[in-house]
Amino acid sequence: MTNETHDTPADAELDSGLMRTTRRTALQGAGLAGLLAMGVDGVSAQQETSGTTTHQTGQQTAENNGSIPVDYTNFIRAQTDRYLESYADIGGFGEFYHYRTPVPIDKQIVAVEHRDVLPSIGIFDLTEPVTITKPDIGDRYQSMHVVNQDAYTKAVIYEPGEYTLTREKMETRYIQVRFRTFVDPTDSSDIKEVQKLQNKIEVSQSSPGTLALPDWDQDSLDTITEALKTIANTRNRMPEYAFGDEGGIDPVQFFIGSGIWGALPASENFFIYDSPPQNDGKTPYTLTFDDVPADAFWDISVYNSNLYFEKNKYDAYSINSKNAEQNPDGSVTIHFGGDPNQSNFLYTPEGWIYYVRLYKPYDEVLYGFYQFPKPQPVK
Repeated sequence: MTNETHDTPADAELDSGLMRTTRRTALQGAGLAGLLAMGVDGVSAQQETSGTTTHQTGQQTAENNGSIPVDYTNFIRAQTDRYLESYADIGGFGEFYHYRTPVPIDKQIVAVEHRDVLPSIGIFDLTEPVTITKPDIGDRYQSMHVVNQDAYTKAVIYEPGEYTLTREKMETRYIQVRFRTFVDPTDSSDIKEVQKLQNKIEVSQSSPGTLALPDWDQDSLDTITEALKTIANTRNRMPEYAFGDEGGIDPVQFFIGSGIWGALPASENFFIYDSPPQNDGKTPYTLTFDDVPADAFWDISVYNSNLYFEKNKYDAYSINSKNAEQNPDGSVTIHFGGDPNQSNFLYTPEGWIYYVRLYKPYDEVLYGFYQFPKPQPVK
């Protein structure tokens, strides 16, 4: 099949160089290991007796339903399978499902989605090799991100060309291939242009195969997912080794990161997240910055306390380096809440959290030499 896709309304094998997804491997750190040791060990100690009973009860319920109980030993595979199935269900199996418009607020599948790229997502059964053609789209940002069934990033590709993916190289039967193409969500003509570029992505495979996944118990899967999100939110910058290929990740960070599945490695997309002390949705804040050290682009998004966009009448969800209005000195001021008629206004629900994404960040970001400024309350 060639260039088969589903839409929202609206012969080269991978060489060893492309298989290396992180551009900087010198960094090494324990990251969240200390946090996990303090936080999770404390919870385990308090719940050792009652937790065992709860686990056994959940296990019995799962077994009675015929599903497989999820615990820390199989969580990553179960979480991956959940997302593979979700994307297959909307038409992305054996072909690409294109988001033709910025992520619809009422159809968010993954937490911390963002509207400054249009995703094209395909789930592939590698019983037969699949060849993906990444088009030449000029200077616009577009990445091709390959994640296997163990949640390892097997490739992040920017150069146009044909790439053949095999089970031997990807190391699991199923993979997700996600294209991210930069878009200005406030510009209808730019959205139409990206739609044309999405149409140039091609797929060739002798047979799409089938999607045959275990029946994981959703209750135990959800319990672990929510716990990991809670742990992840105690740190306000992306763990450097939460996402990547085996050998390039920290096991503790990787496990915690699997609660929010499918992100790019920090070397390709570094994100900072935080919430101000008065994130009641009523107190306005401003954030001013300039000279962001990112080679591709930056964006800032606001989410609710569950890490999803909160629908609002202003359609004010994110600002990026293309559509941000600059101050006379070239800096940018983001207005979190307050007067919606202000430039660079973002709606802030109660309990709001903001994310800053830096695509292709410079070394000073990865090494911690650059500190992004924090929002300040409006007096």
